[in-house]
Amino acid sequence: MSGINNPLHFLGQKDWVVPDPEDVSNDDGLIALSWELNPEMYERLYPVGIFPWFEQDEVVFWFSPPVRSITFTAEVKIAKSMRSIFNKNSWRFTINQAFVEVVESCAVVPRPGQEGTWLSEKFMLNFIQMHRLGRAHSFEVWEGDQLIGGTFGVMTGNVFVGESMFHKRPNASKYAYIRMCQALNEKGVDVVDNQIPTDHLASLGAVEEDRSEFLAILKHEHEETRVPNGALFS
Repeated sequence: MSGINNPLHFLGQKDWVVPDPEDVSNDDGLIALSWELNPEMYERLYPVGIFPWFEQDEVVFWFSPPVRSITFTAEVKIAKSMRSIFNKNSWRFTINQAFVEVVESCAVVPRPGQEGTWLSEKFMLNFIQMHRLGRAHSFEVWEGDQLIGGTFGVMTGNVFVGESMFHKRPNASKYAYIRMCQALNEKGVDVVDNQIPTDHLASLGAVEEDRSEFLAILKHEHEETRVPNGALFS
């Protein structure tokens, strides 16, 4: 334990201030609490790497973790197990054609070691609103007319923040993620912020960065923003 004992910030109150992303209250990176969740909060907090992880008893918990998972879109990996799927070309990939369905599917997919979902109604309504504002995007995988996989996330500067993914066929979420990275790269988006490291993401080319290095990358990508959020996938 590092002995971190900074007080928690409270967000969403009148004239609330964006916390310093290094000003965390514990070793997990907990930094703030809020009753609210809205696009303005994302607009102010995502540029400094602070994101809401979950909601409990209607309170939203915001984090700036000590280690971050990111993927450079040009370096996404197509593993051997995925090559046959790409070669067959039997799945169809789309962008922003089923945003609500993707979010709803992510909310109900079983997660090993987890009870319930972090995608509460408050989170889902917020993401849907952000999609309508052109800030959030979904990437879908179809088998015929059936949605079998997908992922979605939020743009901040020149970084895409991946929020969640799901699959109804083996490897469909990996396929969605790879195609997402390729589509983002074509639009000039260099980095995907995966938020929390997982073996699943590491197998697709994700790397881990400590907080200070991640914040430097995030700052650089905001300064280098080339595509307006609303014009990313028109």
